[in-house]
Amino acid sequence: MGRHETNKNKKTTLQKVLIVLIAVFLVILAGLATIFIRDLLTNSPDDDPDTGGITQPAAPDDDPDGDPDDDDDVPYQRPVQTPDPDANLDGINPLTGKPMDIRYDRNRPMAIVLNNLPEALPLNGVSDADILYEYPVEGGLTRMLALYQDVFYVEKIGSIRSARHYTVQLANAYDAILASAGRSPQALTEVRALDIPFLNEVEGPHREIFFRDRNRIPNKRVDNLHSVVTTGYRLFEWLPKYDFRITHEASYESSLRFVEDGTPAGGSNANEIHVRFSSAKSTTFLYDTADKAYKVRQSNTDFIDANDNSRPVFANILVIKTSISGLQGDDAGRLDRVTTGRGSGFFASGGKYIPINWSRADKSSQFIYTLEDGSLLDLSIGKTYICVLPTNINPTFG
Repeated sequence: MGRHETNKNKKTTLQKVLIVLIAVFLVILAGLATIFIRDLLTNSPDDDPDTGGITQPAAPDDDPDGDPDDDDDVPYQRPVQTPDPDANLDGINPLTGKPMDIRYDRNRPMAIVLNNLPEALPLNGVSDADILYEYPVEGGLTRMLALYQDVFYVEKIGSIRSARHYTVQLANAYDAILASAGRSPQALTEVRALDIPFLNEVEGPHREIFFRDRNRIPNKRVDNLHSVVTTGYRLFEWLPKYDFRITHEASYESSLRFVEDGTPAGGSNANEIHVRFSSAKSTTFLYDTADKAYKVRQSNTDFIDANDNSRPVFANILVIKTSISGLQGDDAGRLDRVTTGRGSGFFASGGKYIPINWSRADKSSQFIYTLEDGSLLDLSIGKTYICVLPTNINPTFG
């Protein structure tokens, strides 16, 4: 009877040891699974083959809890819109015509590629953009290119997505510094051909300006695909350390002309402008008489800035019509478009619009906007939204 009890105790002990070993194994397995999922989520932010075959880990997530105010983000970031006691507003912002600190009006602007998928909205930093482009990409969707003359006080900018070759060409029209998260093979070719400064989150030596924030939209945790962001101060702090020119050449003069009120004389009503980029994407501009500027709606939703829930306002709406077609030899469905030569378009400001023409001598030249009689177009002082449309599509005005 005693031997039976002893064998029973040994069996019970063995069972307990096996249970403990199984538990330890499950814990280790769970840990390995967590590492695998984490690594999977920190791959390239693009789901298209925009790395040109190069695969590198993403920039570190130094804002894991999504709180931009604590020390795991940018501990040296100054408060947004803090007045600068040393500011000298005798300068003129070449992108808006507004007074600005004369120390920065000769800076090369930042041109940052922004996502525009519904699941990534609202975006961060769009209220601070001086010029905002919207242009078609593959799949009937659109992306944006935000230009900032003085990026310092912009709290957060994103989500940042990949560049196309025509994105590079648009940025070069402003002698800008381009930032994106990934690029197409054609974009890299264009960067090298035009010798444009290019900050790429996916690859290259300038990745410290980017970080991941999956909680960048209040009350919404976004997919890692939509989490790449930067901040104005991070750009301001790192740009002088890089090996490229950060100011315009002495001979550079902006082609944009601004007047206090650029409402086109004899223009037709443009209190509402509807721009259909494709069957899947359209944008509407509504003129606000109180603000004397246009507000934006996309897919029946107000276009807002996630930084402060504000609605960006634009004094000017430009529509550029150009040839857009499938990119020959590209198996990812990417598009090609003409950004040089001549074309037609429309200009709206003050609730009125007129037809215009645009021209650009080459990929290193600026855009020139003229009226139908050939005289130069005057924009209203303020921000500008530019839509790039195929030649066979016209906006509607009401």
